[in-house]
Amino acid sequence: MNSAPHIIFSKFYAASLTGLALTLSACATPSVPPKPEFTSQIVTQNTFANAVQEGEQSVPDWWSSFDDPILESLVDTALRNNRNIDVAAANLRAADALVRAARLGKSYSTSTSVGADLGRSTGANNDVELNLSGGIAGSWEYDAFDRIESQIKAAEYNRESVLQAQRDIAVLVAAQTAQAYVDLRGAQQRLAVAQQNAELQAEALSLIQELVDNGRSSDLDLHRSETLYRTTLASLPLFQATIQVSIAQLAALTGVAANEASSALPELTSVGQIPSLLSEVATGSPQDLINRRPDIRQAEAEISRRLALSDVERARLFPRIVFNTDISALFNGANRLDQLSSIGFGLGPTISWEGPDLRAVRADIDISDAQTEAAISQYEQTLLTALSDVEMALARYGREMERREDLEKASHAAKNALELARLRFDEGYDDFLDVLDAQRTLLDAEDDRVQNEVLVTTYAISAYRALGGMWTEEELSDERAETVNSLTN
Repeated sequence: MNSAPHIIFSKFYAASLTGLALTLSACATPSVPPKPEFTSQIVTQNTFANAVQEGEQSVPDWWSSFDDPILESLVDTALRNNRNIDVAAANLRAADALVRAARLGKSYSTSTSVGADLGRSTGANNDVELNLSGGIAGSWEYDAFDRIESQIKAAEYNRESVLQAQRDIAVLVAAQTAQAYVDLRGAQQRLAVAQQNAELQAEALSLIQELVDNGRSSDLDLHRSETLYRTTLASLPLFQATIQVSIAQLAALTGVAANEASSALPELTSVGQIPSLLSEVATGSPQDLINRRPDIRQAEAEISRRLALSDVERARLFPRIVFNTDISALFNGANRLDQLSSIGFGLGPTISWEGPDLRAVRADIDISDAQTEAAISQYEQTLLTALSDVEMALARYGREMERREDLEKASHAAKNALELARLRFDEGYDDFLDVLDAQRTLLDAEDDRVQNEVLVTTYAISAYRALGGMWTEEELSDERAETVNSLTN
């Protein structure tokens, strides 16, 4: 049998249905409201006035720039074991499934039913009958006005938004891990400084006690010396608490129970140096910032998703065309398996339209457009916040770097002053108050120097966090894979 006439008829049939739908749309004359345009007025000029090495791209694994193997190991472990990243990865898999489900809208759908019924009608001489029934149905929507295509785009942009949220969590986890490690080392260094000064002050207190006992000094000097010593001792528990808190934070970030932190992370219990950058912070350009920051890219994806959803709402102004087919069968005492009369079928299109009263549809379009405009405003605010974050972090980093040399010189001068004060006291030129003042000055100078080291590294971490961290999904996946390999081999 020649099938060419049937093919020609099918094409003519589909074209006729499309023409009918367009005719219905033209009769209703629904005007399509214009979509809001993404016209950001923010000028992303190079405003990184405090950048140290502007123009050089920041590396994704910025924590390796501190040349601290323990820090690198902790961040790698956090990226591998942190549960928040696992949650984000699960959300990404769910978004992938939503994309696949949306793409199925362009394919056909089927349904099958099978049933059996055993019974007898009321009345005399009626026999028991077994009825077997079954059916299969299929449908396919002709996407004449890109409703399904817009739904697919919305799902894809939602997937991109979820991906950027995962990247943002990874960057945040890396920054939090590095910051907790810096806080730990800073507290250990400040504790060591306070303990060393407490030892010096204890020796001074013992000396002044002997002088008081011999009548060569007054109780006033004794009380002043004890006040300074006790004040220094009172600061030690604060540093010890910071050490314990930092270790607990690192345990949580790296997926270790807090009560097992000492055994799982033994390298943290010994005093270590505060990590510092081997080179200056490389910021790149503002365009690099826009490309790197996950929250900016997430805001961009949200605008695109909202625009796609607006297209979905606008497609409701026009009819939907769905082609349906249905095959059913019934087998009982009257219909046998070998009889064509037991088989039934149906084939035909369905055209549905929400008109002619489209007021509800237009209201939904207005809602969608307003949400799109909100997403655009949110993007602009996110961009402004990102530029501000980088500016503030780099400004603080630069100013703390400027303070470093003076604080180091101040600490060195305070040590010399203490030696001279002791010498002059021993020679009888000055009283013990000058020695106490020199000890207090030395403690403050050394503590300020340690705090400066902590702040310099803290602001460097903040700068890298503000600059956006890892580039792509592949880099994040590769980083986690490399971490697994390095820690398992």
